[in-house]
Amino acid sequence: MVSVNEVEKVFPGFDRNVLTRWQRAGYLTKLRNGYYRFAGRAVAGEEELFFIANRIYMPSYVSLQSALSWYGFIPEGVFSVTSVSTLKTMAIQTPLGRFTYQSLKPELFFGYRLEAFGTQRFKLADPAKALLDLLYFNPAWSTPAHFEELRFNFFEIQERFSSADFAQYLSVFQSPSLNKRAKVFLKFLSAHVALV
Repeated sequence: MVSVNEVEKVFPGFDRNVLTRWQRAGYLTKLRNGYYRFAGRAVAGEEELFFIANRIYMPSYVSLQSALSWYGFIPEGVFSVTSVSTLKTMAIQTPLGRFTYQSLKPELFFGYRLEAFGTQRFKLADPAKALLDLLYFNPAWSTPAHFEELRFNFFEIQERFSSADFAQYLSVFQSPSLNKRAKVFLKFLSAHVALV
């Protein structure tokens, strides 16, 4: 992926019209204003999509269903890349697919790790934060029946989920209603896995 700003840093005075001509000639695909990708090149897996998601709407990190699918917590593939951002809620349709962003307060923008994509890196919620973000953005999910619908892979959760991290992150939210839903969720999990 190439951003116009990066090109202009390397080539001061670069004529942006060149990018438009290259796009018309089929050399580049426009992802969003200011962001392009070489046309005809296969997508290098979820890692590239996650990297793009971080870059075309900053600051953001991949979370929610996309992160849960990445960790193997939920079985089905995700049809759009889901992220959270301190900017307004947004959906961006690109030739590579749909990228959606949920707005999060700046003080709640934490709990992510840097994952490698070639020589680059992208921000991905860690398992506990991805689950907590999911609860935060879905206040109607408050019963075990709601959690059953996600068809969790409890083996993967047993391997990767840290209830200590979850509790630490939850304390930062300072939300009684979220605390209540989280308690129901942890009780639901504990019926299927040994929480550590």
